[in-house]
Amino acid sequence: MSVISRDDLTVPNFLTFLRIVSALFAAGLFIANKEKGFAALLCIGAGILDYFDGWYARKFHQTSKLGAHLDPFADKVLISVIFIFLALEVRWLWFSIFVSIILTREFVITVYRMMIRKKFGCFVKVSLFGKVKTTVQSFVGDVMLFYIFVVGRDASNHRSLIFVFMLITLFVTVDSGFRYILPSCSDGKKKSLTERIYKWLLGLGASEV
Repeated sequence: MSVISRDDLTVPNFLTFLRIVSALFAAGLFIANKEKGFAALLCIGAGILDYFDGWYARKFHQTSKLGAHLDPFADKVLISVIFIFLALEVRWLWFSIFVSIILTREFVITVYRMMIRKKFGCFVKVSLFGKVKTTVQSFVGDVMLFYIFVVGRDASNHRSLIFVFMLITLFVTVDSGFRYILPSCSDGKKKSLTERIYKWLLGLGASEV
């Protein structure tokens, strides 16, 4: 029995696979300390493909079970490559700590999704908040890659600005992870801490009217 069915042979899945290959090839270039500018562009291009393959899948109805599993995996591979090598480049302690927390969250949620699938036989879909998280990670990571490796500028000139954007990235990443592991709310829906606080504030405001 074939692991990959004919229904899995779609353009979006090919693009997702290409993203993984691009990220791993970029990692190889970074490790070899060669063509870092090209490696950065590969990662940025892979990030752009992420939006294109999703659009193509919805536009031409080419969603598949393989794609549902492969797409989050490709995101995590790409984000890991981007932030690990940014941390190795800037060598700021706080940056490395932030990256460690971000990647730990990605690992924990990946394991959690695998356990849920094994135990209950169901696939945990990526939430809207999860997609926002990936967008924020990609934007911050890609801008830093372009500035440092393509333009060739010193990131130390914008350390404070980078700290702010990394803090936002860290918060969104961790909070989106809470959405998966916290108990469901009274309405039966999964919510992050931010969503729960927002809902509580709305309820508080309504009770005061």
